[in-house]
Amino acid sequence: MSISKRCRHGFYKVLELSEIKGIGAKRLKALNEMGIITPSDLLLRFPDKYIVGTTPLQKAVRDSEEISFLGEVTSPAKRAYIRRGLNVVNCTVVNNGVSVRCSWFNQPFAARNLQVGDKVYVIGKVKRFKSSVQLTNPTFMVPQDGDGDIIPIYKTPIPSRTFAAAVKIALDNVQVNSYIPSELAQKFGLLPLTDALKIVHAPKNMLELKAAKRSVAIENMCYVITSYRLLKDDRRDFSYIADDGVIEEFVHGLPFELTRDQIEAASAVIKALRSEKLTNMLVQGEVGCGKTVIALLAMYFAAKSGCQSAIMTPTEVLARQHYLTMIKFLEPLGIRTQLLCASMNARQREAALFNIKYGLANCIVGTQSLIGEDTEYKNLRLVIVDEQQRFGVNQRAKLESKGKKTDMIVMTATPIPRTLALSLYGELQQLEIRAMPSGRPIIHTSIVPAVKIAGMYDYIAKKAAQDERTYIICPRIDGGDDELTGVENVYNKLKKSALAQYVGCIHGKMKDIEKNEIMAAFKSGQIKVLVSTTVVEVGIDVPEATTVVIYDAERFGLSQLHQIRGRVGRGTKESYCFLISENGTPESDNRLKEFCKMTDGFAVSELDFKLRGAGDFVGLRQHGNGSLEIDAEIIERSRMLSDELVADGRSSDLIVNSMKSPEFIRSVTMN
Repeated sequence: MSISKRCRHGFYKVLELSEIKGIGAKRLKALNEMGIITPSDLLLRFPDKYIVGTTPLQKAVRDSEEISFLGEVTSPAKRAYIRRGLNVVNCTVVNNGVSVRCSWFNQPFAARNLQVGDKVYVIGKVKRFKSSVQLTNPTFMVPQDGDGDIIPIYKTPIPSRTFAAAVKIALDNVQVNSYIPSELAQKFGLLPLTDALKIVHAPKNMLELKAAKRSVAIENMCYVITSYRLLKDDRRDFSYIADDGVIEEFVHGLPFELTRDQIEAASAVIKALRSEKLTNMLVQGEVGCGKTVIALLAMYFAAKSGCQSAIMTPTEVLARQHYLTMIKFLEPLGIRTQLLCASMNARQREAALFNIKYGLANCIVGTQSLIGEDTEYKNLRLVIVDEQQRFGVNQRAKLESKGKKTDMIVMTATPIPRTLALSLYGELQQLEIRAMPSGRPIIHTSIVPAVKIAGMYDYIAKKAAQDERTYIICPRIDGGDDELTGVENVYNKLKKSALAQYVGCIHGKMKDIEKNEIMAAFKSGQIKVLVSTTVVEVGIDVPEATTVVIYDAERFGLSQLHQIRGRVGRGTKESYCFLISENGTPESDNRLKEFCKMTDGFAVSELDFKLRGAGDFVGLRQHGNGSLEIDAEIIERSRMLSDELVADGRSSDLIVNSMKSPEFIRSVTMN
């Protein structure tokens, strides 16, 4: 969504990111790469953290507690060399009589920017050593004229100050218009959207920040809930003509028996497809419970009725895995399948688009290429979204719009808490698959202390020699400046160890073709230990994988940990999930201990929702809105607001917008 203003000649002047002071070509490219294309994208990229400069430090500050303060540098910032490629800058910052020793590794600019007597904002996690308070790689900022008591911190490719200044320029020159009529906003205690966004980005105090974040969260959730409710309420204009013999043919061709839950889910799906009303269904299932088979049965039923179906996945690795499964189960039954994804060369893509457009392919699988402008379908009637939490409402709607009055099935292996599911998907028929296929092993989960990490790697090496596979999951590609374990760091270390002949790595910045080659090598056994980010989190099926290690486990939500844990235990051998958490708090340690006892994904999701809110489930955190907290009260208020919007018909243009934009902002106009 662009920011524009009508000029006197009737044309619109659009405010571009490049016109904002401080954003040159290099910084513009960096912002574009993280999905910030327009000034309104700036407004929806909320701060990651806040420094509260007026809060005095207490001498009893706890170990692992995150602190923020305005202090004075009392010792020179000195740079010391530890070894080749590793140096550290140390200095002492004092607040309220509490001395804090700050250390920055491989950040020489800290020595240049910190002088004795300087005032500096600091935020970081405490490490206590006897009576001293220490921070490793804390974020620091030099005070500037105009700073308030609370300083927003943005973790973006450009400096936080520059980003904040760009946001301020945009907010000072625009009016943000909401979908919520003003009288309803007042009734529900919502701030005007422009005011709420200004406060979220530049709060004067914590009380107003809490109110503004609540207001924005309710508007956002109301938009999501209302969009889902309005996406479809039509009666079908066609009938699936396949008979029960088709279903029996598919089931008898499977090399395994369906579980009772799978049989019940399959029956419910076919019944819904045969009903007079278009299908709008949510299928939730435990990790590895066999939802894909239900999807393939529905696609086969549609194909035997003369219709096309398409399943959209969040990653190309998962799309290719589904494609191989479709070839295995559907093509022997005479069904033409087709893959469509970004890494295809021009010739492959042209052939795929031809097959889809002219109906030479009945069952199609792919990534967001399925909703590309040049993708046309002959007779698309059934669409399936796998791992739906990875997609926005608009992406789902675009896939639906590729056909005429399509049936929709959305699937997730991240069970959604009941309160949230009823609010978000109250209009959808909901199915649950809880039972696991027979023969699946229990996955043993435990926390590995630092002193036992070496022994853990000895165990992994032993398993690799027996042709068993291991995932090692890290929260980011490089270690960064906040002590997170990086894929590249672990990979380089293992390349110098006894695991050197077995190890490979994969992460999101690699090209799709490279990721596909690495996953193929892991499946075949050329690579037996795969160091990865959460790019392998969803759907990947390698039966030989029996061990998964998760570094910095305290940084993940429990549902995400459960999803990652589900990458192992997909064969018949005993499997293990090892959690490493060296920088946790007492609260996070207790949370991980509870997780180790739990095996039911539905129970995990309820505890995660209770402890962390709904951000992980509705996709807010992955879009940079981590500072928004969604709890049960906000969901209930959002639902009530949505009810009123739908009841008086004022939401009609909201659904039109959701077909083309994921933003809950109605429009942004220049002052």
